[in-house]
Amino acid sequence: MRDLRTVSVPAPLSEIFLRAQSYVARYFSDRVEDPGQGSITIAGERYILVRAASMSVEFFELVASLYREKGVEAAHLVAKNLLFDVAHAIGKADARVFHERMGVTDPVERLSAGPVHFAFAGWASVLIHPESRPDPSEDYYLLYDHPYSFEADAWLKRASLVSFPVCVMNCGYSSGWCEDSFGLSLVAAEVECRAMGDDHCRFVMAPPSRIEQRVTEYRAGARSDRKRSPWRGTRAVIDVPEFFQRKRMEDALKASYEDLERRVEERTAEIVRANAALKEEMAKRQREAEERRLLEAQLLETQKLESLGVLAGGIAHDFNNLLVGVLGNAGLALEELPSDSPARDYVKDIEIGAWRAADLVRQMLAYAGKGRLVIERVDLSRLVREMLHLLMASINKKAVLDFVPTEPGPSVEGDATQLRQVVMNLIINASDALGDASGTIVVRTGVLDRPPEGEGAYFGATTPAGACAFLLVSDSGGGMDSATRDRMFEPFFTTKFTGRGLGLAAVQGIVRSHGGAIKVTSAPGKGTTVHVLLPLAPSVAAPDMDRARSTARGPRSEGIVLLADDEPLVRNVAQRVLESMGLTVLLAADGAEAVAVFERHHADIDLAVLDLTMPRMDGVEAFRAMQQIAPGVRAVLTSGFTGEEADSDSWRTGFLGFLRKPYAPRELADRVRDLLAKPPSP
Repeated sequence: MRDLRTVSVPAPLSEIFLRAQSYVARYFSDRVEDPGQGSITIAGERYILVRAASMSVEFFELVASLYREKGVEAAHLVAKNLLFDVAHAIGKADARVFHERMGVTDPVERLSAGPVHFAFAGWASVLIHPESRPDPSEDYYLLYDHPYSFEADAWLKRASLVSFPVCVMNCGYSSGWCEDSFGLSLVAAEVECRAMGDDHCRFVMAPPSRIEQRVTEYRAGARSDRKRSPWRGTRAVIDVPEFFQRKRMEDALKASYEDLERRVEERTAEIVRANAALKEEMAKRQREAEERRLLEAQLLETQKLESLGVLAGGIAHDFNNLLVGVLGNAGLALEELPSDSPARDYVKDIEIGAWRAADLVRQMLAYAGKGRLVIERVDLSRLVREMLHLLMASINKKAVLDFVPTEPGPSVEGDATQLRQVVMNLIINASDALGDASGTIVVRTGVLDRPPEGEGAYFGATTPAGACAFLLVSDSGGGMDSATRDRMFEPFFTTKFTGRGLGLAAVQGIVRSHGGAIKVTSAPGKGTTVHVLLPLAPSVAAPDMDRARSTARGPRSEGIVLLADDEPLVRNVAQRVLESMGLTVLLAADGAEAVAVFERHHADIDLAVLDLTMPRMDGVEAFRAMQQIAPGVRAVLTSGFTGEEADSDSWRTGFLGFLRKPYAPRELADRVRDLLAKPPSP
């Protein structure tokens, strides 16, 4: 294969790309398809086939539907950043695999397999322009086309011309591959796009600090070259991925602070030399400046956490609404399926997955500071096993993880989200102790008749008396000397890179708040073992979670229920559950419509089920309006939020209760049945 047919490059690069074409062709020729196992294997690596439209025009349409209230431009911005970040990460990962297989170190040779792989994988062919300068420095510049881009083809097939560049994943993948090849942060922007009516899908790649300059230079040259004919590309808005904009802003802010601090120090030294009598006054000013800097840093961190909390709360609300539909339909399906139907196991697996998704939402909110402290019985072995599944991608790939649980696991009383943080921090810490070397991480759970004695120190208010549950995390890393071990739980003390140091301090605080203690045994060259001791929960009969979560059957009820929720999926599921109880259901899509329905039928309505967050009028406002019509109205509030919005006392007056989403059919049925059974207040 001596003809370069997958890419078009300047003549000096032809030989390098010919070698890459030969290697990649051999790589892709080793292809095995096994539909029975649902696998496609190429050169020992598993691949998947994805429709082009699903990762381009259809993805944009999905995001636009989820964020329709934010507007099309905002929704498209979310889609672009998601697709770019995913493709950028995939490009870097694919590049690492090829670089290892090729065994090359020269940056241009490392780059060469990328465009060829691009063509064989069906993304696009590649044409690199002669003015490109792939140099491992801030002067890096790449101008290239993607003929037959899968993203542009997908848009052209589905719709008329658009007003923005659509080849987002092409930008992300190619810049990710080149970034790994050159060891240099790179970003690409599409400056012309066939989906906008241009002749090419053309891209500019440069370091984040130079990308806008390079795009401006290209567009100025393109206008000059095309004075005699119109160029649609001059109307396009060139999008630079937000991640790199944010990075440049952070770097600029850091440089500004460093420059300000340097000038303050120089001025202070000058004043001290000029007048020693002002030494104390200048020291006072310096302390005030440091306090101000710390306050500004705290304010910046608070603003970041507030933004994260707002985002997490919105996602949780939408996701919990979706989970109501999944759990509700799964529960109703279980009621309809015969007891011997093989499909029951599949539906139960769907239900289990939905509850785990709900747990993940709660963990996300807890991390963002928007969660609630929930004390419950926790099976320690089960909690650790679930966390291990989540952590496998984050720990040292050379580490052997050995989990030895006690079954059934010891039960403790505590907040599951905080206990998950303990498990996560200890295992990540053990993985970091191994570094890049091979090693073993042992995780055990069980019950001890008495706390362990011997070498090692306890960190905690008191050790649990008598029998206690334990979590052990042990690594075969380098271990710690006594000085490091004595300081390991201090806030901001760390042996890692800057920015770490709160994890173990948080672990100690959580364990202490649960009435437990931590025992640490470590020595240089002998690894580290951490014992977490927690009081056992009192012995009680375990609740029948399958029954609580799956079924809505029970005694039939009579009455009329007004159900108001802006999510159609939630309305449909809740309506089916309530009607299966024998109730008549009146529906409303928002608070204002609920008030209108209530005004017409309030004499017959026995109970109102109102969502907290709805358009035009929220659930609380709707309830207040209903009270003006009929002061004795009975209502229960529901919400997918788990933060301040749902926990505020402002809504509680007058409501009979609160039902948190996601809920299973049984939870809704039991709550409504109990409230209907209670006599109205006089």
